[in-house]
Amino acid sequence: MKAVTRLLSALALSGALAGCAVNGMEGLSATQQREAHRVEAALNRPATLEGHFVQVGPGRNDGAGHFSYRPGALALDYVSPHAMTLRASGAHLVIDDSQTGSVTKISLARNPLGLLLHVPVRFAGAIRVTDIRTSAGAAQISLAEANNPSQGLLTLQLIENEGRLQLSTLDGVDARGNRIVLSLSDVTETGVAPKN
Repeated sequence: MKAVTRLLSALALSGALAGCAVNGMEGLSATQQREAHRVEAALNRPATLEGHFVQVGPGRNDGAGHFSYRPGALALDYVSPHAMTLRASGAHLVIDDSQTGSVTKISLARNPLGLLLHVPVRFAGAIRVTDIRTSAGAAQISLAEANNPSQGLLTLQLIENEGRLQLSTLDGVDARGNRIVLSLSDVTETGVAPKN
């Protein structure tokens, strides 16, 4: 449970951003805006991604297991450090810790993980692209709440797979400088996502 609580803290990321709110893709070049739209399309593709994840964090906040992502929903099924589940969709994130029997429900309203779970994800208005970088076969994009960037920073890395971008890493740093990275591997696309 401590590992997942720290994950939530890191995904409630803050401190990495400063300055006034800027909406959407304001300040990005035309090339960066095109790449941001490619990332939007990848995150909104009506399919379910599944595979393994490894979580690396400060102290003893590491873990691993199976993940599933579809537009609007992320599921993490931990096998280490012990069996537990994390389900994030809609307005909440729920952690069920089989070791302690506890169930924790957390609002996504001010949690940057919620930026990934909009349906559809749109980098305009409420979501600010703070940075985007691309290289051959990869893209990295950093996101924050446009009206309150101090709530945190969520950086996504995507790689090319059969001509399309596919989510490969979620990376966050919280207000205390704690960083948690979820690295995804053995990712497969399992079909069309059910409608929410």
